[in-house]
Amino acid sequence: MTPDERRRWLLSLWRFAVPAMVSVVMLVLMLAPLPLSVPAMPHLALMGVLVWAMLQPVLMPPWVAFCIGMLADLLFGQPLGVNATLFAIATGVMRMTGQVFGRHGSMFDWLLVASVLLGFSLLTGPLMALAGRPTPVLPLLWQWLTSVAAWPLVVRLCAAIQRKLASTAPHWRHG
Repeated sequence: MTPDERRRWLLSLWRFAVPAMVSVVMLVLMLAPLPLSVPAMPHLALMGVLVWAMLQPVLMPPWVAFCIGMLADLLFGQPLGVNATLFAIATGVMRMTGQVFGRHGSMFDWLLVASVLLGFSLLTGPLMALAGRPTPVLPLLWQWLTSVAAWPLVVRLCAAIQRKLASTAPHWRHG
């Protein structure tokens, strides 16, 4: 393997790792304590997964989302498989929607993500109850509300990362 081929291979590997790494960093940020009496932390990890499933669907396949969700289950002390399953389903919905509707505006994306996040919140409760840990719906709805409000910031961050990588790697493709 020539040095140029090795360099291209490493850039390709890096390209596939960035979306997962950004989502994992967002997951770790969710562990930060907030001095509030309500659970107001947006679901940054899920939003990171959804942004990358929308911006670069090839780089965020459902199996990667499943692995990030499994890590979320481990870090949050939830029954294994709850977040993993829902992350993979949410990623599949985003990818399918992208194929059906193609390119669309940011308001459509925001409404779509609000719907996906609401579905995630409403399905988390029954899955947690099924695993023997019933969860009240109100904290999940608070998290949904803060997640919907934080969506534009997460999109901006991930889009900036994508643009930065596109400027440094000529073969990085958008969309």
